[in-house]
Amino acid sequence: MKTLGNSTNIINIFRNLGLVVLLSLFANTSYGQHTNRTVSGIVKSNDGPLFGASIVLKGTSVGVSSNRDGSFTFPEQLDPNSILVISYLGYENAEVKINSTTRFIQPFLEDIPVVILGALRTQVSHSTPQQKRK
Repeated sequence: MKTLGNSTNIINIFRNLGLVVLLSLFANTSYGQHTNRTVSGIVKSNDGPLFGASIVLKGTSVGVSSNRDGSFTFPEQLDPNSILVISYLGYENAEVKINSTTRFIQPFLEDIPVVILGALRTQVSHSTPQQKRK
């Protein structure tokens, strides 16, 4: 009878150890889903959606461009506190900080004010009309 008690204890130990390992696997998986996330969005301006806007993870060269309707899906999983820099020629850059619930963003780019200076250029000709005909 004594050996039966020892084998039951060993079975209980392995069962409990298996349960701990199984629970730790589920805990790590659920934790990973909450920290990293795929972020998508639509880049817009006063003129509507921006085709070809650049969306880059700040401090890296990892990024993506927006498509015809201004939408994009970032190619990597992002951590909380990551910052995306959105840029487009002729518009001010925008920075969007990713938090723990961010899945979709709609950055709005403001136009850069453009000042056009013009001047009238005239040229004085010292030739006579007869010299121009020759």
